[in-house]
Amino acid sequence: MRRRKLRMLSIIMVLCLVFLTACGSSSGENELEQRADNVEQKVEDSTEGGAEPLQDVNQIPKNGIITKEQFETVAGQDRKIQFVGESDEGISYTWTYDASQIQNPQDQNLKIDFNQEDLDDIKEQANNANDALEMTMHGKGLICPPTLSLVLSEAWQSDTVMLLKEQDDKLAKMSDVTIASEPESASDDSKKDKEKEDKKKENKEEDDAEDEDDADEDTASLTDPLPGKSTLSMTITSLEGKCYIVGGITDKKKLASINNQLKAAANANKNGDASSENGGSGGSGGSGDSGSDSGNGNNPGDIAGDESGSGSSGGGGGSDGGSGDVENGGGSDSGSGSSDYTCTISISCATILDNMGNLTSGKEEFVPSDGWILAATTVSFSKGDSVHDVLKKVCKDNGIHMESAYTPAYDSAYVEGINQLYEFDCGELSGWMYNVNGWFPNYGCSKYTVSDGDQINWVYTCDLGKDVGDNSMY
Repeated sequence: MRRRKLRMLSIIMVLCLVFLTACGSSSGENELEQRADNVEQKVEDSTEGGAEPLQDVNQIPKNGIITKEQFETVAGQDRKIQFVGESDEGISYTWTYDASQIQNPQDQNLKIDFNQEDLDDIKEQANNANDALEMTMHGKGLICPPTLSLVLSEAWQSDTVMLLKEQDDKLAKMSDVTIASEPESASDDSKKDKEKEDKKKENKEEDDAEDEDDADEDTASLTDPLPGKSTLSMTITSLEGKCYIVGGITDKKKLASINNQLKAAANANKNGDASSENGGSGGSGGSGDSGSDSGNGNNPGDIAGDESGSGSSGGGGGSDGGSGDVENGGGSDSGSGSSDYTCTISISCATILDNMGNLTSGKEEFVPSDGWILAATTVSFSKGDSVHDVLKKVCKDNGIHMESAYTPAYDSAYVEGINQLYEFDCGELSGWMYNVNGWFPNYGCSKYTVSDGDQINWVYTCDLGKDVGDNSMY
């Protein structure tokens, strides 16, 4: 309506101009026509409110927000769209979105705050990690799982890195992180290390305290960040709150060097303590313990809550999904023919165990004691299959009830029930959700095309996703 009024106004303006210059020359008439076209074009532009199309590389604005309208200019296109920013700490970062995966554009806040101070507690929780970086993000639900790359102004010596997030007061793994470190003047550093080693050999008779100091210094040189830079790349599945990048050393040769230095420190610390049982043997034992601690302490592998990538810790943004077939458990076409791809799928209703008081009477028998309706299972699928296709096939193959119905609101199917557990069976905010590789898609599962190696998790939520890790609704 506003556009129509503005067009009427522009036409009236043009008519007035024509009337006032009715006796003008033909060249004047052409000029008036050109003016009319310009006025109408300006009206069109103003009514579109149009977002400027995203480029292949875009600067992140100060408020961090890329708008829904901007994403609409690239949604569904076979393009990689990048957004670059830099923190006050000098850490540059780049988000990469696969536009072909964007089906339901929304605003995305891509600003990140970084912190590298006072993270000893996080390192300790992460099995005494060697390096740590805290990231604070300010967004909500993701429109697709982007890749995030960081460039740090120091070279981490860690060779194994993970992205972690706190869940239920524990650190849970979100994704693996690839690291590429580039120390400055590597050849000079090697030369300095050799000079240190030669100096140590020349000064064998230095007192034990000096030996201990040297050991500590040498250990630090094998673990502390070096001048240079590190590039860290990872997949992000949540834009909300704090998460942590932690790194550890797993290279056997480097660990051996660290252990040797710790052994030297332990032996120097013993200093021939007469009260030490078995004398030199006790020193050796001390170094063995140190070696063991070092081996664990520099490997962030044993993270509490590491199961977050599957089962009840994964959920899915939108219990909607499917191809529209309403038959229970379906008989999907994807179950026939040869398949060259595999994925992992699980089905969990573990959240109901904490909400049995809200469960519809008579449904208790359908809730397994451990919450697992289907533990993580590797299945085959055909090219082009959706998450809904895989769910139907695995439910049919395992005799698990499943019911879905096409929902125009989602242009997809809605998974109403699995194993006789339906939406609203455990409260007004309950129902089925899914995630893929830890991401909660914001569109139906029949619209999500499965890729080889995907990890699909179906979970029952009792709190609109919040209890399974999806806070996009809040």
